[in-house]
Amino acid sequence: MKRTQKQRVLIFLGLGVIGLIISFIVSLQLENAKAQTFAESYSRLVSDSRTLTQTYQGEIGKWKAKQYNNGNMISITDQYLPKFQSLVDRAKALQPPGKYIKTRDFSIQSFLSEIESYRHFRNFLATGDRAEDSKSTQLLSDALRYETYAFDAFNSAH
Repeated sequence: MKRTQKQRVLIFLGLGVIGLIISFIVSLQLENAKAQTFAESYSRLVSDSRTLTQTYQGEIGKWKAKQYNNGNMISITDQYLPKFQSLVDRAKALQPPGKYIKTRDFSIQSFLSEIESYRHFRNFLATGDRAEDSKSTQLLSDALRYETYAFDAFNSAH
Protein backbone atom coordinates (compact mmCIF):
# COMPACT_ATOMS: atom_id res chain seq x y z
CA MET A 1 0.00 0.00 0.00
CA LYS A 2 1.24 3.46 -0.80
CA ARG A 3 1.98 5.93 1.89
CA THR A 4 -0.99 8.21 1.02
CA GLN A 5 -3.34 5.25 1.10
CA LYS A 6 -2.05 4.27 4.54
CA GLN A 7 -2.56 7.83 5.75
CA ARG A 8 -6.13 7.84 4.46
CA VAL A 9 -6.87 4.50 6.13
CA LEU A 10 -5.45 5.79 9.41
CA ILE A 11 -7.45 9.01 9.11
CA PHE A 12 -10.68 7.08 8.46
CA LEU A 13 -9.95 4.70 11.33
CA GLY A 14 -9.25 7.66 13.59
CA LEU A 15 -12.47 9.36 12.54
CA GLY A 16 -14.36 6.11 13.10
CA VAL A 17 -12.98 5.80 16.63
CA ILE A 18 -13.82 9.44 17.36
CA GLY A 19 -17.34 8.82 16.02
CA LEU A 20 -17.76 5.82 18.31
CA ILE A 21 -16.55 7.80 21.31
CA ILE A 22 -18.95 10.65 20.54
CA SER A 23 -21.83 8.18 20.08
CA PHE A 24 -21.03 6.60 23.43
CA ILE A 25 -20.93 9.97 25.19
CA VAL A 26 -24.24 11.02 23.63
CA SER A 27 -25.78 7.70 24.67
CA LEU A 28 -24.65 8.24 28.27
CA GLN A 29 -26.07 11.75 28.26
CA LEU A 30 -29.43 10.50 26.95
CA GLU A 31 -29.55 7.80 29.62
CA ASN A 32 -28.75 10.38 32.30
CA ALA A 33 -31.49 12.65 30.95
CA LYS A 34 -34.00 9.78 31.08
CA ALA A 35 -32.96 8.99 34.65
CA GLN A 36 -33.32 12.64 35.64
CA THR A 37 -36.75 12.89 34.00
CA PHE A 38 -37.89 9.73 35.78
CA ALA A 39 -36.55 10.94 39.14
CA GLU A 40 -38.42 14.24 38.80
CA SER A 41 -41.67 12.55 37.73
CA TYR A 42 -41.35 9.98 40.51
CA SER A 43 -40.74 12.72 43.06
CA ARG A 44 -43.92 14.56 41.99
CA LEU A 45 -45.88 11.30 42.12
CA VAL A 46 -44.66 10.51 45.64
CA SER A 47 -45.46 14.04 46.79
CA ASP A 48 -48.97 13.87 45.32
CA SER A 49 -49.48 10.44 46.87
CA ARG A 50 -48.49 11.63 50.32
CA THR A 51 -50.75 14.66 50.07
CA LEU A 52 -53.70 12.55 48.95
CA THR A 53 -53.14 9.92 51.64
CA GLN A 54 -52.79 12.55 54.37
CA THR A 55 -55.96 14.29 53.23
CA TYR A 56 -57.93 11.05 53.18
CA GLN A 57 -56.51 9.99 56.56
CA GLY A 58 -57.65 13.37 57.86
CA GLU A 59 -61.18 12.46 56.75
CA ILE A 60 -60.88 9.14 58.58
CA GLY A 61 -59.80 11.10 61.65
CA LYS A 62 -63.01 13.12 61.43
CA TRP A 63 -65.00 9.88 61.16
CA LYS A 64 -63.22 8.50 64.24
CA ALA A 65 -64.04 11.74 66.07
CA LYS A 66 -67.71 11.15 65.17
CA GLN A 67 -67.82 14.22 62.91
CA TYR A 68 -68.92 11.89 60.10
CA ASN A 69 -71.22 8.90 60.21
CA ASN A 70 -70.58 5.73 58.23
CA GLY A 71 -72.69 6.91 55.30
CA ASN A 72 -70.71 10.15 55.03
CA MET A 73 -67.43 8.23 55.19
CA ILE A 74 -68.61 5.81 52.49
CA SER A 75 -69.40 8.77 50.25
CA ILE A 76 -66.01 10.36 50.96
CA THR A 77 -64.25 7.06 50.24
CA ASP A 78 -66.14 6.77 46.96
CA GLN A 79 -64.84 10.24 46.02
CA TYR A 80 -61.24 9.37 46.90
CA LEU A 81 -60.92 5.96 45.24
CA PRO A 82 -60.70 7.40 41.69
CA LYS A 83 -58.06 9.86 42.89
CA PHE A 84 -55.96 6.97 44.17
CA GLN A 85 -56.53 5.11 40.91
CA SER A 86 -55.14 8.12 39.04
CA LEU A 87 -51.88 7.63 40.98
CA VAL A 88 -51.73 4.05 39.71
CA ASP A 89 -52.34 5.26 36.16
CA ARG A 90 -49.61 7.88 36.45
CA ALA A 91 -47.16 5.34 37.87
CA LYS A 92 -47.93 2.90 35.05
CA ALA A 93 -47.32 5.68 32.51
CA LEU A 94 -43.81 6.31 33.85
CA GLN A 95 -41.06 5.09 31.56
CA PRO A 96 -38.18 4.36 33.89
CA PRO A 97 -34.70 3.48 32.75
CA GLY A 98 -33.90 -0.14 33.56
CA LYS A 99 -32.37 0.63 36.93
CA TYR A 100 -35.65 2.22 38.13
CA ILE A 101 -38.12 -0.44 37.01
CA LYS A 102 -38.38 -1.95 40.51
CA THR A 103 -39.05 1.51 41.92
CA ARG A 104 -42.02 1.97 39.59
CA ASP A 105 -43.33 -1.56 40.09
CA PHE A 106 -43.17 -1.41 43.89
CA SER A 107 -44.88 1.99 43.81
CA ILE A 108 -47.71 0.55 41.74
CA GLN A 109 -48.05 -2.33 44.21
CA SER A 110 -48.14 0.17 47.06
CA PHE A 111 -50.88 2.23 45.42
CA LEU A 112 -52.92 -0.86 44.55
CA SER A 113 -52.68 -2.16 48.12
CA GLU A 114 -53.75 1.21 49.45
CA ILE A 115 -56.77 1.26 47.13
CA GLU A 116 -57.76 -2.25 48.16
CA SER A 117 -57.36 -1.25 51.80
CA TYR A 118 -59.81 1.62 51.35
CA ARG A 119 -62.26 -0.63 49.48
CA HIS A 120 -62.25 -3.06 52.39
CA PHE A 121 -62.60 -0.14 54.81
CA ARG A 122 -65.61 1.00 52.79
CA ASN A 123 -67.07 -2.51 53.04
CA PHE A 124 -66.50 -2.44 56.80
CA LEU A 125 -68.34 0.87 57.02
CA ALA A 126 -71.26 -0.54 55.03
CA THR A 127 -71.50 -3.91 56.78
CA GLY A 128 -69.80 -3.60 60.16
CA ASP A 129 -67.90 -6.80 59.33
CA ARG A 130 -64.72 -6.75 61.44
CA ALA A 131 -62.99 -9.09 58.96
CA GLU A 132 -63.22 -6.28 56.39
CA ASP A 133 -61.64 -3.86 58.84
CA SER A 134 -58.86 -6.35 59.59
CA LYS A 135 -58.24 -6.92 55.87
CA SER A 136 -58.15 -3.16 55.34
CA THR A 137 -55.52 -2.76 58.04
CA GLN A 138 -53.42 -5.61 56.59
CA LEU A 139 -53.56 -4.12 53.09
CA LEU A 140 -52.55 -0.70 54.40
CA SER A 141 -49.55 -2.33 56.09
CA ASP A 142 -48.73 -4.01 52.78
CA ALA A 143 -48.93 -0.64 51.03
CA LEU A 144 -46.44 0.84 53.47
CA ARG A 145 -44.12 -2.14 53.01
CA TYR A 146 -44.23 -1.81 49.20
CA GLU A 147 -43.62 1.92 49.54
CA THR A 148 -40.50 1.18 51.60
CA TYR A 149 -39.34 -1.28 48.94
CA ALA A 150 -39.90 1.37 46.26
CA PHE A 151 -37.85 3.95 48.17
CA ASP A 152 -35.09 1.43 48.81
CA ALA A 153 -35.01 0.49 45.11
CA PHE A 154 -34.90 4.16 44.13
CA ASN A 155 -32.08 4.95 46.54
CA SER A 156 -30.11 1.90 45.41
CA ALA A 157 -30.42 2.94 41.77
CA HIS A 158 -29.89 6.66 42.33
